[in-house]
Amino acid sequence: MASVQTVLFDFDGTLADTNHLIAQSYLHVFEKYLPGRFQTEESVRHFNGPSLEEVFSELLPEKTDEMVATYREFNHEKHDDLIQEFPCVEEVLGKLKKSDIRLAVVSTKNSFILKRGLEVLNIQNYFDLILGGTDYQKVKPDPEALHLAMTKLSSSPAETIMVGDNPQDIEAANRAKVRGIFVEWSHKTLAEVKPYKPYQTVKSMVELQEWITLQNNGGRE
Repeated sequence: MASVQTVLFDFDGTLADTNHLIAQSYLHVFEKYLPGRFQTEESVRHFNGPSLEEVFSELLPEKTDEMVATYREFNHEKHDDLIQEFPCVEEVLGKLKKSDIRLAVVSTKNSFILKRGLEVLNIQNYFDLILGGTDYQKVKPDPEALHLAMTKLSSSPAETIMVGDNPQDIEAANRAKVRGIFVEWSHKTLAEVKPYKPYQTVKSMVELQEWITLQNNGGRE
């Protein structure tokens, strides 16, 4: 297998712990549009992954645009207070950058708020490319965003990995012919993602960096 020269990261649930923020945003919307149907963070956990449009159109198609707007208004208002970095994210990004590995964020998140999140965490300068959901047409699991990132970074699928916490990330990676790396530190479990056949699973950012180093050393410790 080729060495790893390009790493594409999902954002929510991978670099940034936004699980509480996302859950509270959904609960705020549902309190207004579907009162009583969803009342706990656990009850909305499965909505973390698909785009807002996909989630809301399945529940109330005629109110999708309103629900998206309501979600984003609440999410943006609470964003800076509820977002935090997962352990060792900045440390590992720095080491990968020093190894001349190309780094990108590929997220379905609105591009403006995605960049805001990176700035709040102060990690935006580690990335050669930042792609949010408004920078392309078809969201993951469609591979369009991954193809776009590789084109912009002059990267080949063989030397690229996609790191994420959701089935959509892994399916998009497989469809783009890149290695999909599932992170086990967020809400989705390995059992939920295993059917999508991740190439590798890691339990921490440090383990991810060690795995990349191993690939680039030809499998030698």
